[in-house]
Amino acid sequence: MAKISAGGRSYLAVMEQQTIKRTTSNDKDFQLLIKQLDHELWNELQEDQATYDQYNKVPDLNTVVLVYVNDQPAASGCFKKYNADTVEVKRMFVVKEHRGKGLSKTILAGLEDWAMEQGFKYALLETSIHFIPATTLYKKSGYTIIPNYDQYKGLEESVCMKKDLTASEFRELQGIEYFDFEEDFVEENMRCIPIIVRFKMDAAGIKLKLTEWSKFKRDERIQLAVLPASTSEEAKLYNNYLSQLIEKYTNNKATELTINTKPDWGNLQSIPGMLAEKAKEFNLEITKEKWSSLTNLQRFALLKLCRPGHENKNFPKAIKEFGLI
Repeated sequence: MAKISAGGRSYLAVMEQQTIKRTTSNDKDFQLLIKQLDHELWNELQEDQATYDQYNKVPDLNTVVLVYVNDQPAASGCFKKYNADTVEVKRMFVVKEHRGKGLSKTILAGLEDWAMEQGFKYALLETSIHFIPATTLYKKSGYTIIPNYDQYKGLEESVCMKKDLTASEFRELQGIEYFDFEEDFVEENMRCIPIIVRFKMDAAGIKLKLTEWSKFKRDERIQLAVLPASTSEEAKLYNNYLSQLIEKYTNNKATELTINTKPDWGNLQSIPGMLAEKAKEFNLEITKEKWSSLTNLQRFALLKLCRPGHENKNFPKAIKEFGLI
């Protein structure tokens, strides 16, 4: 149970426990969910399903992801190799009573992470023109519509889509600031921690290493980007969540940091000296008017980028993106 406050009222909510499992197509829970999926497809598409059913078979697959809610199988998906750098996502399904809870996103992210671990760069999938919520989900997840491929050519009921798995999961994420120059944030073949997460880590007083960040699952990384950390209570909850992740994947305690209650990026009346000096290298003067017109995250980013280090090369890209030159 958890106490939730909304609109000045408090109430108790039962928190569901979700777990993710990697398995094979021989898993009895996967087979149970697929049976339900096929039943719904036949009811929905009727005689058209006779055409598609033959393409839905996934025997002897070792790349199946299941989501359990309170220990009960609630969602499934799998992928199979399409070619040397591409997988095909298949058998996406969520049990009816668990729809609307984001389980499809969890399954899809789990499949994409697994595919990337195996060295694949792209994902294909096919859905029906009648399944508008599915198409919407895939578009929001970074998939774009492509010409129908292989067996789906000429099938007017099919919508085929593709995604570049190497692109950052934060680029199209709604509700956060993410900058174009961050696409270049790669160190030792690992995508670096986004500015929005580093901003919230500072607010929460906790340190995170890149090697720790790289161990997190995609939905956990996204959660770190979207969770609020503006108030002291939110920052405490953020600290607790990140601490649990670090301990979960490394068996080590998180490193706590002193929270700066008056950070330089928050002072709109004074340009930090380090930033002013860096700006001179580009014949740029950042006035108080320009400084105060930036968002908190933009000011935070500039201060990070003007420090010595590999990210320093992105400073000119940032000042251009922020409209300072």
